Amino acid sequence: MIPADRRQSAQESRPQATGGLVRTALAGAGHSLAEAFANLDRAPEIQQITRHPQRKLIGARLAVKPEDGQGYWDLTQIGEDVYVVVLNFAYKDPRVEMLPGDGLIQFYFKLCGDLTMEVSRTEPLRLNHPSLLVYSQPAGLDLQEWTAPSVRERSVAISLRPEFLLENFLTAVVDAPPQLQALISVSPGQLRYCQLPLTTAMFDIATRLVDNPYTGILSLLHAEALTMELLCTAVAGFSTLGHSPSKEYSEIDLRCLHAARSFLMKQLSPAPTIRQVARAVGMNETYLKRGFRAVFGETLFAFSVRCRMQQALTLLVREPRLPVARVAEAVGYSHQTSFATAFRRHFGVCPKDARLPRSRMAHSFDAGPSTPR
Repeated sequence: MIPADRRQSAQESRPQATGGLVRTALAGAGHSLAEAFANLDRAPEIQQITRHPQRKLIGARLAVKPEDGQGYWDLTQIGEDVYVVVLNFAYKDPRVEMLPGDGLIQFYFKLCGDLTMEVSRTEPLRLNHPSLLVYSQPAGLDLQEWTAPSVRERSVAISLRPEFLLENFLTAVVDAPPQLQALISVSPGQLRYCQLPLTTAMFDIATRLVDNPYTGILSLLHAEALTMELLCTAVAGFSTLGHSPSKEYSEIDLRCLHAARSFLMKQLSPAPTIRQVARAVGMNETYLKRGFRAVFGETLFAFSVRCRMQQALTLLVREPRLPVARVAEAVGYSHQTSFATAFRRHFGVCPKDARLPRSRMAHSFDAGPSTPR
């Protein structure tokens, strides 16, 4: 169970919620993901269930009730070991979900939205930028997650048994990168997590999975193929974290590192220097740089750029009449050409192209539910 001090911290940060999420809708509050999937046949909100017996695939769509918001959850089970949940919704009010410990590892590919998870004993982790969160939740350790109201959430969550990861993607635990080893070999009662940047390949694959164009058996096969491709990119992504084993950090260290992350998310213009961040959170510069990369999976600079580019994309899409020069200033660039170069390097398109009606990035903010499965 969650320690008392951790529950109190979460309660202070969490808004008043009106109901649960997918597990609550399928099996009731406090049930595991496996129990939720086992209840697909009996859940009244399920629109349709599709099966592919030969490949041991099951798929279903859970629609958000109109009085609660809009959108849906797409659910795919691959064999007995992999559960895929596609999130594409916007609830009118905050929603909170209890996540019972089930011994699974989850790869959470965040495209857009505003969801908070209780992965740290110091403070919850807010996920409102594209990123990949990987965490291992042992049995008996309960967590909570909650969503912000009226925000479009588009994400892909792949939960699987550690044994499946070992048998299909690794030859042995010792062959895995150190950070992935720590997630696979987690001790009872100990939560481990790692946050990695969402690469262009991950963004593209996850977007195609959210926007699955098929129905029926084809939809299941498409989801299975993209799930395996996403897992390949995620496992490969751990190799970019270096070869140093994960270090244990004290509560004070973690609090400072989370404060640094929050500071970077808020201070977009002008972009702060590492020295300014270190002074703001009261941490040695070298220790801050090393700890930030170890805990969050990317450098301070890379995270700062990602936050600024995501804000720039938001402004470009939602404020079509705002000049690009003003957007550049809003995210810390004094020259429009420098901003355009950085934006193209980050997203692969020029700022003006992000405003095109059919832009995939714009679609990730505004897309509604696609055709039911």
